[in-house]
Amino acid sequence: MLETVKDDNQKMKLSDNHFLYKLNESLAWILNVEIGKCYNLNESSYFVLSRFDGKKTLGEIRQRYVNKYSKIGLEEPILLKDFNELVERLINKEFIVNE
Repeated sequence: MLETVKDDNQKMKLSDNHFLYKLNESLAWILNVEIGKCYNLNESSYFVLSRFDGKKTLGEIRQRYVNKYSKIGLEEPILLKDFNELVERLINKEFIVNE
């Protein structure tokens, strides 16, 4: 895991080059407006990305994710692993950046 995803008090936001769009409950994208590339998002990726507003901490977003998906029977250790891997990918693709 990247060092940057270990600080629960860290605030991050969607990069200025990216735009989120959700058509309905099953169709969501993130668009890189600089290069015009579009990526399909699943529901959980959209849920997480839409919370990176530069105001919520990483810990707050992680807790909301765990709360939401534990209600459907997923276990917390699995959710935490998935969340951390997702955030690492979002950072590596420069979808989210430090506030």
